[in-house]
Amino acid sequence: MKRKVLFGTIVWTLLITLLHVQLNVGWSRLVHEAKVLVSGEREELIVGFLPVT
Repeated sequence: MKRKVLFGTIVWTLLITLLHVQLNVGWSRLVHEAKVLVSGEREELIVGFLPVT
C-alpha cells in the first residue's frame, strides 16, 4: 500500500511539472535556462520601466 501511494505521488508530481513547463514556460526556454545555469555564463538582464506621474 505504501508503495502505491509513493508511486502515485511521484507520477502526479512529474505530470504536474511537465504540464507546467508545457503550458507556462516552454521547452525551448527551459533548455536555454538549463544551459545558462550549467555553463555559468551571464545573461543580459532587461529591466522594464513604467513611468508614474
